[in-house]
This record gives sequence, structure tokens and C-alpha cells, in this order.
Amino acid sequence: MSSHSELKTSQDVHLRAKQIKSLIRSLKQKIKKIEREGEVAPANCHIIRYQVNRKGTIYWYYKLQAAESIFPMATNNEKKTKYKYLGRAGSSAHIDAVEKLTRRNLIDELERVIQSLTESYLDIYI
Repeated sequence: MSSHSELKTSQDVHLRAKQIKSLIRSLKQKIKKIEREGEVAPANCHIIRYQVNRKGTIYWYYKLQAAESIFPMATNNEKKTKYKYLGRAGSSAHIDAVEKLTRRNLIDELERVIQSLTESYLDIYI
């Protein structure tokens, strides 16, 4: 009787492992699909809103901010800055950055799930 129980447990382990591997493959395909949709923003970037006060009138602008200096400076392409000017809300640069950042965030979340599933897969065999 114990050999039947061991066989069932072994089959269950392999089935769970197979399901996790299948899900990981599916998520990696989703990442590739997102990357095919268009350019992805660099890692560790976000869009910030800031105001400029000119002659008593407040204007709002947007820029893409990175954790490190990765964007070419407007005045000197050889130097790098943490910021990329996007202009006013709804400008083509602003909308483009939002789309790129959305793709980056989706990919980052999928990669976190893949990492978690990979750890789960390893736990099955411990």
C-alpha cells in the first residue's frame, strides 16, 4: 500500500512542477509580446510632474526620471543626466513615455511573478 501512496505523491509532485513550468513559459511569452508592442522604458524610471511659475502664471510640465544618469543631455550628447524632458501633459513625448513606462511596469511585475514561481518550483523538490 505504501508504494501506491508514494507513486501517487511522486506523480502529484511532477504534475505540480509541470504546471509551474508551463505557467512560467506562458508569462515569458507575455513579456515577449509586450516587448514587440513597442519600446520599453529603462528600468528604475518614473514620470514626475513639476511646476514652473512665469510672471505669476503656473505651468505644469513632465519629465522622465531615472535612478542613474542614463539620458543624453540636451546641450551635450556626450554627457548623461537623470532626466528627460517630456513637455506638457498630452504632448507626444509625454504620451510616448507613459506607454513605454506602462510596458516596463507590466514586464517588471511579470518578472516578479516568474521569480516567485521559480522559487515555488524549487520548493517542490526540497
